[in-house]
Amino acid sequence: MITKELRTFARTKVLASLEKRAAAGGADRRLWKKLADMGILGMPLKRRYGGEGEGMEEFVECLAILASEGHDLGLALSLLDHVMLCAYPLQAFGSEALKKHYLPSLCRGELIGAAAVSEPGSGADPSRMRARAERREGGYLIRGEKGPVTNAPMADVFLVVAATDPAAGRKGLSAFLVERNEGVKVEEVRLAFLPTSPHGKVVFEDVWVSRDRLVGEEGWGHERISRSLFLWERTAVIPVVTAFLERWHHLVVSPLDPADIPPDVRALLAQRKVELTAFRALGRRLLELTFGDEEGGRERLELLLYFGKALPDWVESMRRVVEEARLPLDGTASRMLDDLRLLEVGRSVLDWQLRNLI
Repeated sequence: MITKELRTFARTKVLASLEKRAAAGGADRRLWKKLADMGILGMPLKRRYGGEGEGMEEFVECLAILASEGHDLGLALSLLDHVMLCAYPLQAFGSEALKKHYLPSLCRGELIGAAAVSEPGSGADPSRMRARAERREGGYLIRGEKGPVTNAPMADVFLVVAATDPAAGRKGLSAFLVERNEGVKVEEVRLAFLPTSPHGKVVFEDVWVSRDRLVGEEGWGHERISRSLFLWERTAVIPVVTAFLERWHHLVVSPLDPADIPPDVRALLAQRKVELTAFRALGRRLLELTFGDEEGGRERLELLLYFGKALPDWVESMRRVVEEARLPLDGTASRMLDDLRLLEVGRSVLDWQLRNLI
């Protein structure tokens, strides 16, 4: 029932408002709240914290529908980061008090979450992290810059990773849940793609947080939390991107008259469609390995490596076919192709992330 309702919602509300939201920087709390009311934001979270208690596969399927039927990869990614980089890790690592206080509001869409891990110029490299959380009586003072942070311009709470023991390197990083307050400054950053996913630079100017805002224990920031964020986000985003690619492929191919297309081009377009079917099956397998009970760390790593290369290669191959065969692209297909630049960014950092985070 939810997927049928969501398909209609994606076509009539998400797609219909896409251009307006893109022009406004992507933030639309009313749309966000409607999706929360449908149960999307709390879908993989436990019922006792305000969630729906469903599996991760169901949540990812809903995001895939929003991306494909709504032609909106940016919105799907913002929703995914809200859940997978803030709410879900809070459920996994946070204290019972933090979970009871924040998770119901995150599930209802009353609060929007973001993860402030990467830093300008150094990404998420734990050995180069400059943000500091200085211990004080009863808590910490956090200072430093983070960015680009997905959802930052509209976020109410941030999962922040900062150094509590700079001399200890990656073992000296810790995670905190930080509310947006006077000491938290957000500067909007407009990317050249994904206009419906707001991004920004976040500056923490001696922001006081009490000790009970520590997520997990001191020193968990890299080994337990950053590594989990990377794995969860990468795993969940792959089926969403695959669904977006399937829709884009359909928009490219469906207007064509086969009689006007050379046989070699038809064969390439058909081969790309077959590859999407394989991506879908392998993406489900990766979800099972990451969020299921089965042990399969090596297979999971191999699938992550495979997708990190295969997805951007697929896009580049299709781009060449479109250009060389001079296939027409309407405005929607052209805009969706721009959003797929996300995969090029992802490929450029994947090898480093796998070496340092996995």
